[in-house]
Amino acid sequence: MESILFAIVTVLAWGTWLSPSQRISFKNQQIKVFYVSVANLVLALGVALVQGFRELTAETFWFPFAGGLIWALSGYFAFIGTSRIGMAKAVGIWAPMNLLVSIVWGIVLFGEFIRSGFFIIGLSVLAVLTIISGILLIIFARGKSGGEKTKADKRLYKTGLLGAIGAGILWGTYFIPIQLGSLSMWVAAFPMAVGIFAGSTILVLLTGKSILLDKPSHYSRVILSGLLWGIGNYTSLRMMELIGTGKGFTIAQLNVAFHAFIGIFIFKEVEPRSKAAAITLTGIALALAGAILLGNLK
Repeated sequence: MESILFAIVTVLAWGTWLSPSQRISFKNQQIKVFYVSVANLVLALGVALVQGFRELTAETFWFPFAGGLIWALSGYFAFIGTSRIGMAKAVGIWAPMNLLVSIVWGIVLFGEFIRSGFFIIGLSVLAVLTIISGILLIIFARGKSGGEKTKADKRLYKTGLLGAIGAGILWGTYFIPIQLGSLSMWVAAFPMAVGIFAGSTILVLLTGKSILLDKPSHYSRVILSGLLWGIGNYTSLRMMELIGTGKGFTIAQLNVAFHAFIGIFIFKEVEPRSKAAAITLTGIALALAGAILLGNLK
């Protein structure tokens, strides 16, 4: 029963964390990352105070901190993606990509898959091809979010694609320093949150713009986005402890479907009954299926 509860909370939190702040007009996306990082840091500090800091040392702190810095840059790219091409497309691109990149790093740095049998390698190739096929469908689906009527629209669309791809690459990379530090993710979550906050602060300072938002309600909405991501992070860790990494990862990936549904049917990023929506959803389904297969092989 406990595992079911954590699974539900994980999917709901990670499947909706972008939504509260999606329609806010920020001066730049660095500001959005900053407020998300503040909320996540407050949550992580609360959890750390409860569980204690016994396993953290001056040496081990800096590994997840570095991971947090990478996460902050990932968040910046992710928000560029969602602001330019919408949640459905952006999440549909970066979610399977970050798994794909993490697998590549696992092979290059940690020797994963090298001694796998022919059957596992064959399934891995099939999963990768499925992910790539799904991502290509998402990229080439045309609709309102694609907006390619003018050169400016084309430039924005390309920027959004690059943002989503950048998020996929970096969110598939930020775990490396944490893994090198040999800390459990439960313990690493706090120094990682500090790193995210530090990275987002640097990003926002580089812009030289005020972090003040246009409306008081905007603060609560963007803070809610950060809290939802943090809650999903902790509940996913607990879920994987209870039912295993493979099953837990599979369930957590359902958040992609939530983002697709909200983006298309609630925010109307593409016309729900259009061909573009059908192609986008097909691409998301393919990429998700490939990611689930590859995640379980991992």
